[in-house]
Amino acid sequence: MAADTCFSGVLAGLCALPLLFGALSSPASAQRTQNPDPGGIFGPTRPSQPSRPGSTVTPDTGDALATEQSPAIQNQDSSFEADDRPLEIVPQTRERPGSRPIIQDGDLSYPRPRSQPRDGVIDVGAPTPILDGTDPTTTDTRARRDIDLFESPPAGFDPSLFQTEDPDPRDRQPEDTDPLLFQIEDIEPVRDDRRPRRLFRFEPYDPVGIKMGSFVLFPEVETGLRWNSNVLSSPNADSDVAYTLNPSARLVSAWSRHALEFNARATLSFFNEFDSEDDRGYDLEARGRLDFTRRSNLQGLISHSVVQESRSAIDASNAPDRTNVETQRAALTFNHRFNRLTVQLRGSLETRDFGDDTFGGVTNSNDDRDSDDWEQAVRATWEFKPTLSAFAEVGFVQREFGAPAQSDNIQRDTTGERYRVGLDFGDTSAYLRGEISIGYGIERPDVSALSNVEAFLFDANASYRFSELTTFLLNARSDIEETTNAGSAGVVTHFVGLEARHAFRRHLIGTVGGSISTREFDNTTLEESEWRMGTGLEYFMNRNMVLFGNYEHTDFDSNSPGSSFVDDEFRFGLRLRR
Repeated sequence: MAADTCFSGVLAGLCALPLLFGALSSPASAQRTQNPDPGGIFGPTRPSQPSRPGSTVTPDTGDALATEQSPAIQNQDSSFEADDRPLEIVPQTRERPGSRPIIQDGDLSYPRPRSQPRDGVIDVGAPTPILDGTDPTTTDTRARRDIDLFESPPAGFDPSLFQTEDPDPRDRQPEDTDPLLFQIEDIEPVRDDRRPRRLFRFEPYDPVGIKMGSFVLFPEVETGLRWNSNVLSSPNADSDVAYTLNPSARLVSAWSRHALEFNARATLSFFNEFDSEDDRGYDLEARGRLDFTRRSNLQGLISHSVVQESRSAIDASNAPDRTNVETQRAALTFNHRFNRLTVQLRGSLETRDFGDDTFGGVTNSNDDRDSDDWEQAVRATWEFKPTLSAFAEVGFVQREFGAPAQSDNIQRDTTGERYRVGLDFGDTSAYLRGEISIGYGIERPDVSALSNVEAFLFDANASYRFSELTTFLLNARSDIEETTNAGSAGVVTHFVGLEARHAFRRHLIGTVGGSISTREFDNTTLEESEWRMGTGLEYFMNRNMVLFGNYEHTDFDSNSPGSSFVDDEFRFGLRLRR
């Protein structure tokens, strides 16, 4: 009986404890019991996106609630910026209508400790959904970077001029010296823009260069062997093997504003038997960009090159030794952006000087092929979004020759226009870059003895990343070229090429592609076409050494007797770079 009585007393005492604690609890304790600390012992988690003005951020989830607030709470919304600053904790308050919030005495939840990560909590960075019933015209649903492109681009930053996977240069670290961010690319979009090919040629390593003050030097040399089944590009095929050496260097500035770039390249080949086909070419180039404001810049280019004329070129000489072609080019481009509208003004001058030919000790002048080509163009681009724009372009061309053509003694000076409309896919996307356009061109000879030349134009310079392992590159170019063929004022040329690149392994990458080019000589029956198909393989031994092998098949067809030929070419070599 005594044990039963003792057990009953203990049980009654345990039942009375909750009542005793409830009677002794303070008002502040009662408030915390009704509103438990939602952040737990580590405080609330930081929201992944700022709240909208006029809403309260609840400490437990950070969700925005469309509730009316006092002025003091509304003023605190200004602390929430789009750059994910630390969340300012709003203390537990008791409000009266029309009064300022009052912090309760004894409220131990204020101030709260800084937020700490909690086990099992994963912040996926999902955006805060828009509440039902919210006026969509008052909510900006664009990403912060898209807003910056139109509202507040950093000084010196224009996404149409830079090659970068990340369009926001504020994410760039001081130790980053990748010069691709500072390339000058918008001088003439189809001809000079290297950014689409940069996306196409993904590689396991990027060159790091050699830092030289505020510049970075990128040296490279490619050496190997080349074999051609038809080295003279003639109906009677003769094969030969050659040693090739192609050194190059690029010096690029690493400034936050303005830019300079210098390029030097050489092409050298040494054939075993036919030294007339040896290459002794070089190319020197300088580019620059001057940033006036965040939206205006001036770009320029000057270049000088010497190459040996291809045996299959338009009006190519049949001399035993290939003709040297010396080319100088100067171009100037002004860009200005009016929010979504960008206006580009371009002007360029290109001069070509053909060397003399020698037949059996007799020198033949090529002054009638020398030319000065002037071009002026204006382009207007409307941007729907950073990865899609539409543009229209008008260009004017003037061409002057050094002497009348020897074939018919007619001076072939002309004037003309080029009209193009197209789509620009931008240069910041990781999947699609470049542009594509269609248009119309016309050349008007200054003499009435020659007729006008008209052409349909199709131009493209675009790359597409199908997957992390496969990319595609589309190149197309149409124009009206000059000719000295008797009775013809020009040649309508079209070129279309498609390449695919695939990574079989991280360090083993293959390429396959094909192209077709056609030539239609105005006012004559002469027509020419050329098919090229090729494949290649690259093995990246390390960041500085690449083994490569290429094969290319060429089929040139012409209705001129004795001009068609077929050629197969193999290349094997080593590429060294820094």
